[in-house]
Amino acid sequence: MKTTLFTCLVEERSTTEPFVQVYWARDEHLGGALEKMQAAARSNGLRDPAMREADPFDLNNLQCEVKPSPSADVFWALSRHFFPPEPTFALPYGVIGSCIEGERDISEIVAGYSLSKADSGLTTLEVNVSADELAPLYQEFLQAHPSYRVFWYLLHDHWLGDGSDSLFLINEGFNTPAGIIEHLQAHMRDSIMNGFVTLTAYLQEGSTNVKVSDHKRIVVATYADEIAGNYANLLDHVGYDRFDDLTSFDRGIHHWHFRHPASRDRAALERYLRELGFKDWKPKG
Repeated sequence: MKTTLFTCLVEERSTTEPFVQVYWARDEHLGGALEKMQAAARSNGLRDPAMREADPFDLNNLQCEVKPSPSADVFWALSRHFFPPEPTFALPYGVIGSCIEGERDISEIVAGYSLSKADSGLTTLEVNVSADELAPLYQEFLQAHPSYRVFWYLLHDHWLGDGSDSLFLINEGFNTPAGIIEHLQAHMRDSIMNGFVTLTAYLQEGSTNVKVSDHKRIVVATYADEIAGNYANLLDHVGYDRFDDLTSFDRGIHHWHFRHPASRDRAALERYLRELGFKDWKPKG
């Protein structure tokens, strides 16, 4: 298959002298290129390389000295740009910023949550969760209720970028926290870490959706004020701050979605989910 040259700004976080360095890699898709660049960064001595901003790259625009050479599968800039130590948000796997300037910047993303209520009565709770905390916190959210009506995958239309429709695949057999969590833990790269899917556990009370979105945020949408309040209290208890205006990738930041190179492509994931008993569902209207 055809490969693309990608570039990424890599940040070394676990040092008293943090720095950023630019890497490049060729691969069939962004997720594979990011894995190659992160592996190369570790080989170059970075202990905690964080992938911050990435884009396809035209080699004609290369303006710095690199190693080993621009023709290599992976190469990097010789220069490193150091900056004072400061806390940074560890982006969840599956979504990454672009170098294209938008209304906001990824440096504005922080851990926290927002809570809003529409005129229709629908309350939406949105949570920015760091990479290491996304799966554990979602599991904690799932365990807040003893059972669910159904669990589903939404395979988004932007996965293939060819005009394909989004696809809902539902499974009524995954109706307990234990069952859903066991599935997610066994298929982490195809679910929590996949930037092309949204995962949803549906609770009939309040028509409540408990989701990990394709932007790798936890989102709860409910008509039950008590359910929304209980989740907010849970977040307060574990130390999340509440914000009226919470910056995220779906709030004016240019970004890319990606998946791990060892995960299934869309066709393979669809086939596999059907083997597990997932079935088609299309929203009315």
